[in-house]
Amino acid sequence: MMPFPILSIRWSPDRRHAVLKRVPMPDLAPPAPGWTVSSILGDYGPQAFHQNDKLAIVWEHGSRTYGTLRDRALRLAGALRQHGLATGDRVASLLYNRGEILELYCACAYAGLTFVPVSFRLTASEIASILGDCTPKIVFTEPELGRTLDDALALADAVPRIVTLEATAEGEAYDALCTHGARLAEPVANDIQMILYTSGTTGRPKGVAMRSLAVMWCAWQQIAQFRNLDSSSVMLLNAPMYNTAAMNESSIPTLLVGGTVAILPSRSWSPERLAGFIKAWGVTHALMFPSMFRPLIQADEANRLPLDTLKLWYTGGENCPPALMSEVRRRWPHVELLISYGSTETGVPVLIRGEDIEKHPGSVGRCLPGQAVRVLGTDGREVPPGEVGEIWMAGPSVISHYWNAPQLDAETISQGWFKIGDLGRMDDDGWFYIVGRSKDLIISKGQNIYPAEIENVMRQHPSVLEIAVVGVPDPEFGETVCAAVILREELPATQEEIMHFVLSRLASYKKPRHMVFLKSFPVRNGTKIDKKELASQCIDLLGLESTAA
Repeated sequence: MMPFPILSIRWSPDRRHAVLKRVPMPDLAPPAPGWTVSSILGDYGPQAFHQNDKLAIVWEHGSRTYGTLRDRALRLAGALRQHGLATGDRVASLLYNRGEILELYCACAYAGLTFVPVSFRLTASEIASILGDCTPKIVFTEPELGRTLDDALALADAVPRIVTLEATAEGEAYDALCTHGARLAEPVANDIQMILYTSGTTGRPKGVAMRSLAVMWCAWQQIAQFRNLDSSSVMLLNAPMYNTAAMNESSIPTLLVGGTVAILPSRSWSPERLAGFIKAWGVTHALMFPSMFRPLIQADEANRLPLDTLKLWYTGGENCPPALMSEVRRRWPHVELLISYGSTETGVPVLIRGEDIEKHPGSVGRCLPGQAVRVLGTDGREVPPGEVGEIWMAGPSVISHYWNAPQLDAETISQGWFKIGDLGRMDDDGWFYIVGRSKDLIISKGQNIYPAEIENVMRQHPSVLEIAVVGVPDPEFGETVCAAVILREELPATQEEIMHFVLSRLASYKKPRHMVFLKSFPVRNGTKIDKKELASQCIDLLGLESTAA
């Protein structure tokens, strides 16, 4: 369709009648490519509220202002296109936490490329599986991870170009891409902004294809919920920059409001080191995993930590014990606590904050506006309030598909609804409670037993530092409950003492029939307990016969 002509009105010399004159259409810039991460820094010009000298990113070995970040991202985008990368091609990174990861993210958004940050915790064979699946044209890495990448490439079919950054600086090759080339003239649209690989129970990583709309929708939701998040805010990325908590839920909302993203180093985490960076950078908002709060409390008891600048921290991604959450609120009353519930595939459609955490102990919150959550039975129908079923989610931040995994799509996605894999219930007032992962459900002599319920009770014992409940095979009951316990060194306890505590608070059929004491738990993704591996360890320690194929 031709654009409607522009007409101007001119009076005749005698001013007795008007003359309409057609005005040529001006040469307009092409339409914006869409609602993507590139729009944060400005697709055709810097955002009005972003001053060029305002600090956008800071990390242990560097920083970027908004002006510098935009210029470098545009030049990097131009360089990637000049090197032959086409719209939709993948760009991977295998890097420890550092600011260049967000620079790459923005550059890919400008260039219409799909960014794939890969976990530095994976083995060469796991990385090879990911590279073979997403087939990146280029991979950015650093010296300490170079050997693992070489081993992975030897196992993978992919043959990407490799760019190596220095450990504590950009490095000559990467810096040349960001400074020597011409800026990308026009941003390029691409629906898939990022692919994030998450661990699966089958052992094969799942590629979550994150659409531009989903990333931006989730960010605006976070802005609405993160109180006091504005251009004066400093958000701490206290998570590895290959998962959505750091890459999307924390960083993108902060950049959207013109705040500063502060990146915690990947290694040598400790409460004292965390507090030191919070003080040095004036952090106001922070992401925390529940497992981080216990050592933080212990360190604060020994020596008061400097957390005065904090206004809000949010948590999720794991079971959030009510007693622990209450202790966090009592110890740091000046910091608002927010618990979010969701997944890489869904964003965070459910949330609870502040006093509601005590009013509804154990709840992960209510559904946010613009999203939808249902609790369905095995027949696919909604269960009544109070009954346990599978959690399904829908909304703009929910994925439409996995990368190259049609079978997985068929198992988890139906008519826009996503099966998150958790079992939960909703009360009459709309508050959701998660009872465990569907794959972790223990069925003992026909009784459904939910590990999270037992874990929350056992955590209340003063000697229990950490607890994980798994099912182990039993010839009579099919499965029985096994509790893996990490004790506090200063407060030893016997199995009998802990069992007596449990039986006074839980029905007899839920009690652990086995208990093992460990020094640590196996983890996956660097943060979550690997219950499949833990169950295998417990079976070996107890001398049981595994029923696994």
